[in-house]
Amino acid sequence: WAVVIGIDAYESISPLKCSVTDAQSFREYLTTDLGVPGMRIQLLLGSKKYNPESSKSRDDPMYPSRVRITTTLLSLIDNPKIKKGDNIIIYYAGHGSSYQCSDYSDVEDADYHEISPGSTGYIEALCPIDRDTVDENGNIIPDISDREFNTILTLISRAKGNHITVILDCCHSASVSREVPP
Repeated sequence: WAVVIGIDAYESISPLKCSVTDAQSFREYLTTDLGVPGMRIQLLLGSKKYNPESSKSRDDPMYPSRVRITTTLLSLIDNPKIKKGDNIIIYYAGHGSSYQCSDYSDVEDADYHEISPGSTGYIEALCPIDRDTVDENGNIIPDISDREFNTILTLISRAKGNHITVILDCCHSASVSREVPP
């Protein structure tokens, strides 16, 4: 089972050139070399600039919006075809980002025990194609933080077991999948 995400086009940051191609190549590797059936791979690709006015963008089941990425990952939990102990691969190629964590703005002065292991005082995140655009309620669409991604991985792990491989081809991915409880 796999979720493969590749994003080249972004509204608010510079586009990438090969993330979609890399994701497509990874999907081909899964099917051709590893024998993963194509129906077990969910592919989300963003090769065209996000257009919030276009219903095509919003309705395309392969479009890697924030909602679609998180929904696709969470769908692994309730998929009755995925049995506990099955291998699950999550591949992401696209922009990553990093933000100063306001809770740890004075990391140098903080007591060691106030900071979680591995904390750098930053929140690292995966960037969906619609990041920093406005949703239908007028809210800015945020990135997918390392804490949110870790929560999703924990939920998948509890439901389907620990055979989860995460491959992140992006900047600031060092702690995105750290500290996932067994």
